[in-house]
Amino acid sequence: MCDECGCDHDNNDRPKKIEINRSVNEANNIIADQIKDFLKEKEIFCINLLGSPGSGKTTVIEGISKHIDPKDIAVIQGDLESDIDKIRLEEAGIYTYQINTHSGCHLNAAMINKALMDMDLTKKKYLIIENVGNLICPAGVKIGQHMDVVVSSTTEGSDKPKKYPLIFMDSSLVIISKTDLAGAVDFDEDRYIKDITNINSRIKIIKTSSKDTDSFAEPSHYLDHQRKHLLGHSH
Repeated sequence: MCDECGCDHDNNDRPKKIEINRSVNEANNIIADQIKDFLKEKEIFCINLLGSPGSGKTTVIEGISKHIDPKDIAVIQGDLESDIDKIRLEEAGIYTYQINTHSGCHLNAAMINKALMDMDLTKKKYLIIENVGNLICPAGVKIGQHMDVVVSSTTEGSDKPKKYPLIFMDSSLVIISKTDLAGAVDFDEDRYIKDITNINSRIKIIKTSSKDTDSFAEPSHYLDHQRKHLLGHSH
């Protein structure tokens, strides 16, 4: 025993195992589940839009708004700094709320909850959360979404599924963007698709290009189908 404080001095140098038996994400997940249920009750389908910086996430939202009425869409725009993309979306007639994380690499459920308290979602059918751009931190994080969608551009290269499998593993849809540039950057589409389907055999893959407005019809129809499925509507 230690003469000064009575502690077991011999045990102080031994590593101790502390059992918490609770997920470190538990508080976040509770809020996320509440958001998910709240939005479903409001008949709002929530999409967590993921992808690298410059992959074309904002362009995909703009493209979808050509096939889904912009008045039906609300967006939460996540970025470290600036409201550049928010301004773009508002110019397209899309109601947009900005979250700047400053140093945070992804959005969390508390951020989304706070945003929803400030937003008017009256008559909205879709809430698209454009997450902070990267393929690592947002992966697997619950923020109230009904579906994860990854935007992955041909200009990023064909190796992204193998390098960042988790984000593809949890997603329902991959939108391959900038397909008009595939030849210029030697994008290996066959390899890319094979690697994704090896990770997630159920994932839907759709190709788009900002040069072709009609290419966004298919993802728009897919999201509409998934919303109706969530709400139990006939389709």
